[in-house]
Amino acid sequence: MKKILSILLGVSMMVLATSCGNNESTEVSDEETMASSEQYEVGANQAGEVEPSFFGEEISDRNPMPADELFAALAKSDTVDNIIVSGKIESCCQKKGCWMKVKLAEDKEVFVKFKDYGFFMPLDCSGSTVVMEGKAYAETVSVEDLKHYAEDAGKTKEEIAAITKPETKYSFLAQGTMLTDYVPTDRTPPTDEDEE
Repeated sequence: MKKILSILLGVSMMVLATSCGNNESTEVSDEETMASSEQYEVGANQAGEVEPSFFGEEISDRNPMPADELFAALAKSDTVDNIIVSGKIESCCQKKGCWMKVKLAEDKEVFVKFKDYGFFMPLDCSGSTVVMEGKAYAETVSVEDLKHYAEDAGKTKEEIAAITKPETKYSFLAQGTMLTDYVPTDRTPPTDEDEE
């Protein structure tokens, strides 16, 4: 037992000696710190221009289909696969960023979910322009789901109680998104650790 203790003590002393012996200065100047933080600032480049923010899979092409073409295609078939569309985010789930509503045309919006629940959008992305790649489809949304989404959106109890009929809505399952004009605030999606 004494032999084991003396071996452990010896190893500890060697570790302490090597860490203390490496006394090189690691101080960083204020200029280097500022340059580093500017370089990695999300949402803006060094010229102050907004950089695109990507979520999920990489978008294969940044030229979206016009909204009127999408809805014309959905009138012929209830599903359109492998398309890229762009629109303005009207609202986003305020609990996790796990869905959003995107306005694609004057009177039409799509409800967007994310493939395999694999990524979330920033909670403060409403008002931003988004380019999305994935599958568009028309679906009937149940009363239960409509109430759940209304609760996530922060609707009042009265507004939620007023939901009594299912609705046919346009939806989109995004495999990847790109925000073209998003500048983040301090409102980001919670992490798994935040939920525990």
